[in-house]
Amino acid sequence: MGRKKGITDAELLRVAREVFIEGGAFGSTRDIAARAGISEATLFKRYTTKTALFLAAMAPPQPDLEFLFADVRAQKDPRKALHILSNRILGYFRMAIPRMLPLITHPAIGLDELLRAFGRSPADNLMDAVADYFAEQHKNGRIATGNPAAAAALLVAALHSVALFELMGIHGGEVPDAAIRAMLESLWQGMAPAKSAKKGNPK
Repeated sequence: MGRKKGITDAELLRVAREVFIEGGAFGSTRDIAARAGISEATLFKRYTTKTALFLAAMAPPQPDLEFLFADVRAQKDPRKALHILSNRILGYFRMAIPRMLPLITHPAIGLDELLRAFGRSPADNLMDAVADYFAEQHKNGRIATGNPAAAAALLVAALHSVALFELMGIHGGEVPDAAIRAMLESLWQGMAPAKSAKKGNPK
């Protein structure tokens, strides 16, 4: 295979990520180098150990909070806003979990090392943002939850589980939209102001 000149770190990490998602901790640096069009020696000049390369390639992506909440606060129907936000969070987990699983199951990388390398987890940041949103909505009388943090934890955990179940092949690898809507409706019944709880499903 011909050698690529001046491959960027971003390109190299993208190739490494592909290999590690396919093979987990057993992904081969030889395979990474071959796919990137460089030698293993060149690879290890940039990342001195396989573990360092693994950590750099599999760094958990932070959620794009600006995108997740875009137009959500302006949505007049808080029930519809919940569905929009939830679908975006689910999209984030569907992208992030395949990348995060090899990281958290790596036999040579413990929790302490992950925290040193990356700091606070994306899920914690996401839950905080959702809790703040729910608190704001509760203050404005748009939802009835008295514990925004608990409601946020429940929502984020449920959507995380949906993405994880899909990765495990449950429901053929794709949980039906109707099942996700039903789950969100159950959550809504515990959050809705009395006047809103019995309205029809959002479109």
